[in-house]
Amino acid sequence: MKELESIKILKEKKIPYRLIELSDKGISFEDVIKNAKEEINPEEICKTIIVKDKKDNKYAFFLKGDEKIDFSKAKEIIGKKISIVSYDDLVKTTGTEPGAICPLLMDMSIFVDKKVFETKKINFGSGDHLYGLEMNAHDLNKVIKFEIVEVSA
Repeated sequence: MKELESIKILKEKKIPYRLIELSDKGISFEDVIKNAKEEINPEEICKTIIVKDKKDNKYAFFLKGDEKIDFSKAKEIIGKKISIVSYDDLVKTTGTEPGAICPLLMDMSIFVDKKVFETKKINFGSGDHLYGLEMNAHDLNKVIKFEIVEVSA
């Protein structure tokens, strides 16, 4: 397997991580639990949701896998009306499909829901559908710039 860009970033920043192999594509929260080849804690699963405003500016929300975005809170955070990007726009913007999106590879404003920090570890998309990444939640700020918000419903 060629080294994933997300792993290169973690190695470069000397952030400890665990690569979680999946037996099949992990698109939804349930897929990740079902397809993980080793045990993972469902409470640690996180997801990245990409939204856009009317001017096509993109923003990433990073939240626990079983949570939903409260769009009225998200609109307040961004200060504009937003919507989830289309599948085609998502692929064009992130270079990958739903389920594989990695917050470490985003070139946009990132908003992390405060509930993400309720667990010691978090795991999330690596940029490849067959792998997830697990790391200490409090190392996230060593890898990416983000704002902590309350956005889950």
